[in-house]
Amino acid sequence: MNIKEHKAYAYAVRVVNKEETAGKYVIKACENFLKDIDDPNCKYFIKEDELKKITNITKLINMATGLKVGVSAHDALAGFQWFFLVNALCWYHKDNPIKRRYEKSTLLIARKSGKSFLVALIFVILLLIEPEFSEFYSVAPDRELSSIVKKEIEQMIQASPLIASRFKPLRSEVRCELTKSKYVALANSENRMDGRKANVFVADEVGALRTRYPIDAMQSSQMSMVNRTGILISTAYESTDNPMTQEVEYAEKVLDGVIEDDTLFALLYKPDNPKEWMSDISLLEANPLCFDVPENLEYLKKQRNIAIEMPSAKKNFLTKHMNIFVDGDDSEVYIPMDNVRKCATSGYDWYGREVYIGVDLSQTTDNTAISMVTYDYDLGKFVSKSWAFIPADNAANKTKMEKVDYFLYKELGYCYHCGDNVIDHAFVEDFVIALEDTYGVKVLDIGYDRYNCIGSANRWYNAGYQVTEIKQHSSVLHPATKFLKEVVLKEEFLYEENKLLEINFSNARLVLDTNLNGYINKKKSTGKIDMVAALINAMVFWEKEFSEGKNIYDTNERDEGFIMI
Repeated sequence: MNIKEHKAYAYAVRVVNKEETAGKYVIKACENFLKDIDDPNCKYFIKEDELKKITNITKLINMATGLKVGVSAHDALAGFQWFFLVNALCWYHKDNPIKRRYEKSTLLIARKSGKSFLVALIFVILLLIEPEFSEFYSVAPDRELSSIVKKEIEQMIQASPLIASRFKPLRSEVRCELTKSKYVALANSENRMDGRKANVFVADEVGALRTRYPIDAMQSSQMSMVNRTGILISTAYESTDNPMTQEVEYAEKVLDGVIEDDTLFALLYKPDNPKEWMSDISLLEANPLCFDVPENLEYLKKQRNIAIEMPSAKKNFLTKHMNIFVDGDDSEVYIPMDNVRKCATSGYDWYGREVYIGVDLSQTTDNTAISMVTYDYDLGKFVSKSWAFIPADNAANKTKMEKVDYFLYKELGYCYHCGDNVIDHAFVEDFVIALEDTYGVKVLDIGYDRYNCIGSANRWYNAGYQVTEIKQHSSVLHPATKFLKEVVLKEEFLYEENKLLEINFSNARLVLDTNLNGYINKKKSTGKIDMVAALINAMVFWEKEFSEGKNIYDTNERDEGFIMI
């Protein structure tokens, strides 16, 4: 079976050609799919025998409920469902054709989009085709949610006479007598996950899980397996503090190219602009089944009208039908990664440049960052270079917990490991003092946050440098925060290539205060943003120069928020 003649391929083509409305991360997933298929040097391939086998099995399985009851799964599956199924199960390694490419597949999808049906279908297919004595588990927050998948599987089997004789549903599990494999539904509230051996697991309603324990336990159980297959599916929930938001944020970084992870596939159906949730475009971006089931679109429009007229209904509509995590609605991505990455440059001659230094000297066990910024009048652009500093003994733990390779970034010169369990402030202070000799620059001023930095600021001052405290208040930071965003969007900004800085940008979230002043909020952000914070501290000086049309030292008058030592 040729993949280019398959419904999954046709869906990807429609999305990329803008024939079907989709959000930017779905478009990126489709672009990657088409690019890998056409790339003869790609390390992976679609195993067409497996594709044919799975496609043929869907012809034997019938819909048990819904508008298409009695219709075969082959005919009932929507384009996006085929796309998810084929990607999750049919990509393999060229150098090891028995090993699947994707170890984890993540699907963020709104309610009433065929989620339970898709989960049940995946289990039924795999129970039939995976090796003998395989074990399959679904994990959910409680017994009620866990029983939904098992019920859907049992109904699907009963509605499919061509395969029903191959299965034996029991009270505690579903057995496939053909392969001697079994499926068990687990509830986080009642079952221990340790001690299992999951060939395949599906975590349903991940946004409702209180901790990552069920996911981590299932992944750990797969350590010695050739094909480690985990599928995470959820709608949004009324909280940003849950495992699904973590998975979505990580998937966005992979799709943006900030993090390289060939083992993850993700389809994220959510509005590109959550603030425009009342538009039909946003509705379609979050609800792809509407293209195949027009009745769903009409229903959702009615629910949207109710949410507009009844504030009490708005929260449920935003989370369950628009995939918007509502308590994160007051923050937004600072600068889209597509725009940030246009500003990367492979190198720059710093000799003779006048620079401002921004410092974010954080707690002794956390990340510290230094950013150096100049303005190149010939290029008409700002140019920056940034470094991070972490405690040396914490590097392994931070790499594991943050999913950021601090050892690689140390080798690339983006990050320094200094001290032991705490940051060596003397190392950071020496680093700043050495910048003039190392790069041949003239340091005009060092902008710092008073928190954790008084001792270092005094040392720099005693070494003959101008040092200025920059109060970390929205009224002070807003102009520079806005200015940096504007010059990046206008491509009037360059940064020396630095993956760690890109990760910091992808983590950064902008929050507006009551006066609509925007600032980068560390608590709302999705990871470390120290390098961006240091960059903004440096841009405070440049924003002031450009807004006033003069050097900030042309007058003794100082604005509130700037304190010279």
